[in-house]
Amino acid sequence: MILLIGLMGCGGVVDLGDSGDPLTELERDRILRMGPAPALPPDPTNAWADDPAAAWLGRWLFHDNRLSLDGSVSCATCHDPALDFSDGLPLSEGLDLVPRHTPTVWNTAHNRWFFWDGRKDSLWSQALGPLESPVEHGTNRLAIAHLIDEDADLRAAFTAVFGAPPSFADRARFPDDAMPGPAGDALTLAWDAMDPADRDAVDALFAQLGKAIGAFERTLVLGPTPLDTYVEALAAGDEMAGLNPPQERGLRLFVGDAQCHFCHSGALQTNLEFHNVGLPGNAAAPDYGRYLGIPQVLADPFNGAGLHSDDTVAGATHLEFLGQFAEQLGQFKVPGLRAVGRTAPYMHDGSLATLEDVVDHYVDQTTTPPLGHTEELIAFIPDLTRRQRSDLVGFLRNGLDAPAPDVPVDPPATPLPP
Repeated sequence: MILLIGLMGCGGVVDLGDSGDPLTELERDRILRMGPAPALPPDPTNAWADDPAAAWLGRWLFHDNRLSLDGSVSCATCHDPALDFSDGLPLSEGLDLVPRHTPTVWNTAHNRWFFWDGRKDSLWSQALGPLESPVEHGTNRLAIAHLIDEDADLRAAFTAVFGAPPSFADRARFPDDAMPGPAGDALTLAWDAMDPADRDAVDALFAQLGKAIGAFERTLVLGPTPLDTYVEALAAGDEMAGLNPPQERGLRLFVGDAQCHFCHSGALQTNLEFHNVGLPGNAAAPDYGRYLGIPQVLADPFNGAGLHSDDTVAGATHLEFLGQFAEQLGQFKVPGLRAVGRTAPYMHDGSLATLEDVVDHYVDQTTTPPLGHTEELIAFIPDLTRRQRSDLVGFLRNGLDAPAPDVPVDPPATPLPP
């Protein structure tokens, strides 16, 4: 902590001014680590992760509102391609109000953990959760199995990608609706009454659906940012290409006094971990965040170590050192910042409407979270002038803007490629 105080100063307003001083070695080192974006990490738990036919089917499923209780909700309802795969709302709205904000799906394949609390460990497993959530899609895996079984085009697509699924026509073995859930619930009772081998067959098809959606979402990778151009030029000895002077000042704040780089580090501007940033939250019904996400991901039958993983050794290694600690109370995942200017509002609860609000929250931090404690580093952010705040916002909004990839994102005409 003493070292941090020495690096950051003792508070007060710090202004870089217009001197155009050359970057320090520390600034240069930190900036060079901020780009370009790395290649997508592999997902060994999904053998179809990079299969074009699986991605095509996943794109169909992403837009298919039949994967909901009343036919009104699809993945694209909250992750709207026209809104940068978010929804522009503070809290998600499926069949009912969801108590967290919808994150964008751009670059999500780079994540190590999924959902704000990290309760899923892969893209394909994440895709399954909302389907059976009563406030999101509200359907169940037996209803989905029957849909795939009875829709000739959808069944043909699954057969082409994964091999022929079993028939689920025998309603004595495969009821119309069933899923594991709370004890005594009708859907749970129907699920428990099924033969274990039949339950495994349904789960296998359910996992395949998730793997197809995951394959589609892996195609949603943003293009290079102005910061990437700046980093490339900086490595070649040119300190100004890619960013204008205010944006460069914002960048220097980002890696310096504003302390952003400690959590929003690296080429994706995230350390891929979880922090409590001191949002006031709802004291009457606090959100436990990562603290409850840990036991959920470890118990998830669709995690990387589970029966339906395509590499249980890699999946188990990913989960190996997870444990639940009080320090995780109120912690939420650090999002990447590429194209962050296009995905307002912000934070896990959607409580900050603009990037200006985000910067002000960190600089003027005064709130006490209802659970846990605020990340200590936030206390060492000095006051910033209005111009500095503006420069920082300009860097976030424009220096990290990124073009959408040249890939199809609209619903295809059929679930099988032509």
